[in-house]
Amino acid sequence: MTEKLATHITLTRNLAAPAANTSAAAGLLKILIAAQAAGVGVQWSEVDAAAPKSKQPYWVTLCDMQTRLYDANAVVRYLYRVGNLALGDRLAVEQALEWEEKTLSVMSAEDLGAILAAGESQISVLSTHAPATAVSAVFFGALYYALSNAKAPLLGKYPALQQWYAQQLANAAVEAALPAFTANVVKVLVREEPSLENRRVNTDIAFEFDPSKTVLPEAGAKNVLITSALPYVNNVPHLGNVIGSTLSADVFARYSRARGHNTLYICGTDEYGTATETKALEDGVTCQELCDKYHRLHKEVYE
Repeated sequence: MTEKLATHITLTRNLAAPAANTSAAAGLLKILIAAQAAGVGVQWSEVDAAAPKSKQPYWVTLCDMQTRLYDANAVVRYLYRVGNLALGDRLAVEQALEWEEKTLSVMSAEDLGAILAAGESQISVLSTHAPATAVSAVFFGALYYALSNAKAPLLGKYPALQQWYAQQLANAAVEAALPAFTANVVKVLVREEPSLENRRVNTDIAFEFDPSKTVLPEAGAKNVLITSALPYVNNVPHLGNVIGSTLSADVFARYSRARGHNTLYICGTDEYGTATETKALEDGVTCQELCDKYHRLHKEVYE
């Protein structure tokens, strides 16, 4: 490998930036850290309209301006080869890449706990190979999304990994790579797995409600008004009527009260329309008499 080939690489942005929780984003971070660790510069460019079409969000062109690498791990291997990394350390990097490809690549990006547990299992590998920046570039890039988005209680379950993560954030190669990485990925919302703890539900009041109590808006509180579709007053309500409107609204009202919100759920019967008039003619009663009859039946069923 000539010295010219070790000078820099050109990273071409194509299409939209990758989402932060994708393998493409993890690969981009690995490339940027590895380039810093290997002393290889990174030049950025935009895709040429005449360039061959690709579904990849980016690719790397080597110094010969002819060779293109589309796989992030292939770029990492190249960077450490031109960076004169010792053979034993290159082998350690290869083992780290192989572990990542076999283990992390098959995990869901949203399963942060599983990813962190897998990372924790590799801490001993990180502490036995030098230089740390070479192997760490692989692990840090692959684990960064989970590490940076996990809440403190989850991250606290993996103390060794948490300590390693803090050390890596102070690493010169990581510090230099993160700004460029952040500017070239799209941040995504991390949604936690629902639980009683993170939803702050008070189970003691989940099913306590006094219908005789007048619910009025409260200043400074979260006031929630819930309504549902009004059933027609021309039949006796059946299970489908209940499930289709009132039951789902009632469930949400109970949940809202359990969250401690000032909640009012109101409903009624629909006493207007052709269906009501037709049924009244069929039964030989006035519309008002029909409405009063079926409103009472509906109220009894829901109560």
